[in-house]
Amino acid sequence: MREIDILKEQIARLEEKRFDLEAWKAHTLIYISRIFGEGSEHARLINNLKYDYSSWNLRDTSGGIKLTDPIRVQAREILDAAIHELEIFGLPQKTSETHQPLLDAFSNELTGREQKELEKILEMNSKERDKALETFIDSKNKETLVAILLQLFRQS
Repeated sequence: MREIDILKEQIARLEEKRFDLEAWKAHTLIYISRIFGEGSEHARLINNLKYDYSSWNLRDTSGGIKLTDPIRVQAREILDAAIHELEIFGLPQKTSETHQPLLDAFSNELTGREQKELEKILEMNSKERDKALETFIDSKNKETLVAILLQLFRQS
């Protein structure tokens, strides 16, 4: 599977002598977002990787060479989990495919900007999505919501 090969390449890049975390994250986020979606947990975890330059952390490593870089270990674990998920479950269905009936029902009642906003909401992880979707729906008037519900019933 091509996606697994790409993630394995990113794991190999973790071993480079001139490793640049921010550059690695940028590349990896592009791949992860394409595979799992922008709002995926994998993307969030990769995005949150950063070195801790606090005085305690610096003091702990100043006595000698650290054999394992905790950020690289964490990054490897995230990508290993992503690979394992792909091997077991295959590629995830894209949000646009799984929510297409909902998007179609909204399409006649929303502006282009509102549709893009809805698509972005539907790609969020479930906890954030529910809250954002509730806010989005609350902002619509009753007539719009009735029209959308009628469209959904027609589709089923």
